[in-house]
Amino acid sequence: MKIRVRRILQLIAAAVLLLLVLEAGVYNWRLVLSMRYRNLTELNRQLIWKRDELQVERAALLNPERLQRIGSELGLAPVSLERFTVLRLYPVVSGGEQYVCMEQ
Repeated sequence: MKIRVRRILQLIAAAVLLLLVLEAGVYNWRLVLSMRYRNLTELNRQLIWKRDELQVERAALLNPERLQRIGSELGLAPVSLERFTVLRLYPVVSGGEQYVCMEQ
């Protein structure tokens, strides 16, 4: 009789231990999934932002007159070339090319 009780107690202890291990595994799995979800959500936000930027750029390339009209309605205008003056040419140290220093 003692052997049967001992076996039953060992089985119960093993089952409880197995349940604890499974619970820890499920908890860690849910933690990993939640972190992956957070990363994918952030990536989704970045991709939506980039898509919106590309749609604006596409609209500008397809119809620049429309954007110029809207910009002028908002009081925006491109800077005229008369507002720029060439001050001095400086040689570039590395390649010997020249660049222009301009002021507005």
